[in-house]
Amino acid sequence: MSADQQIRDFIVGELQFQGKPEDLTDDYPLLENEVIDSMGIFQIVSFLESDLGVEVDDDELVPDNFATIKSIVGLIAAKK
Repeated sequence: MSADQQIRDFIVGELQFQGKPEDLTDDYPLLENEVIDSMGIFQIVSFLESDLGVEVDDDELVPDNFATIKSIVGLIAAKK
């Protein structure tokens, strides 16, 4: 399964995305639409580290890296 799909599934399942799963596109604004908040960012970081083996540094905990699924995938790609 691709990283974007794993992240999408996590947001729908664990963060209880209230919209339709098909609305959760790679460019859907996660922070702007309050899909994730600061606590959600930490949950996603925990998921990235435990399930995807990506270590996220403190200086990478900025909104730009978590604005969309695409930006989260970009963060993962930069780490590999």
